[in-house]
Amino acid sequence: MPISRSAYLRAPWQVELRKIELPDAPPAGHVLLAIDACGICGTDLTAAKSGAKEWSPVGHEVAGTIAALGAGCPSHLVPGMTVVLESSSFCGHCAICRNGHSDLCNRGPSFWQQPAMGIGEYMITPAIGVVPYTGLDPVIACQAEPVGVAIDLIMTAGIALGDRVCVVGPGPIGLSAAAMALRSGALRVLTIGCSRHGDRLAFARSLGSEILASDAPLDGIAALKHQFDHVLVTAPTDTIAPALALLAVGGRLTYLGIGTHDGMISFNAHDFHFRKLQLRASFASPALYLPLALDLMRQDIIPGKRMASHVFDLDRVGEAFATCADPKQGALKVVVRNRR
Repeated sequence: MPISRSAYLRAPWQVELRKIELPDAPPAGHVLLAIDACGICGTDLTAAKSGAKEWSPVGHEVAGTIAALGAGCPSHLVPGMTVVLESSSFCGHCAICRNGHSDLCNRGPSFWQQPAMGIGEYMITPAIGVVPYTGLDPVIACQAEPVGVAIDLIMTAGIALGDRVCVVGPGPIGLSAAAMALRSGALRVLTIGCSRHGDRLAFARSLGSEILASDAPLDGIAALKHQFDHVLVTAPTDTIAPALALLAVGGRLTYLGIGTHDGMISFNAHDFHFRKLQLRASFASPALYLPLALDLMRQDIIPGKRMASHVFDLDRVGEAFATCADPKQGALKVVVRNRR
């Protein structure tokens, strides 16, 4: 019976490694994965800060190696294969999937209810969510999941050749989105962050984006008013309403993010109507586009090596979360690596 040391967390900021017993063999349609690396996501930090009222396993940005296969797994999966994981998948059977909208399916399997998740030594996951990869270090490959989230943001927004794009929030997803907006043919890309985001904004500039460090409300920056076809918000929800002021006539604001602010916003519907604005939600569940995300990182269009600002071994998982919690550490993407 495999024993996995797996990270569990509870708010506020309590993290520990527990020994979790896993089945002798994976259930049918499932894979036993030896975890190589797992990124820490903003949702993990929200859970660690206040969301996780009870002890819970953690980690969904996963790269690993197939250790064993349950009955009925797809024939292209074999032990020893390096893979990344979709954080959730589509079922492939419902009417929504068969009508060509698998991105809207909410019936697909995931590993979220498993007793061992991605920050640890081993985990069991549905085979349908396993995506093989080669040619990348696991510390880079595990970022396929957040890069896939950024791809969903770009796809949802519908950025086209010649568009003017503003990215609000220079985290890993916002920076990835800025890089992809430029590759999508955007005429102008501006990344906005707070004054404390100097290093992240410098990263955005290195990708080819214009940058602005400002602590002022977005609707108070006169030079940016009505200047953009798209605003991509990867910041707290209370950023949405003031960011509408940045949109030109017919512009679209596309938002992703949970666990930030209280979720309630208000804005002037008359202005929204007469300027023909749109507000769109990006939610990468099912978690699609991982093969594309891996390709973008192989070509260094998304510089995953530089994005991983801090890498910790599993035994230092508490330090990894403490680094995320301390703004003075300047963490961009923190990855926990499992050395076997």
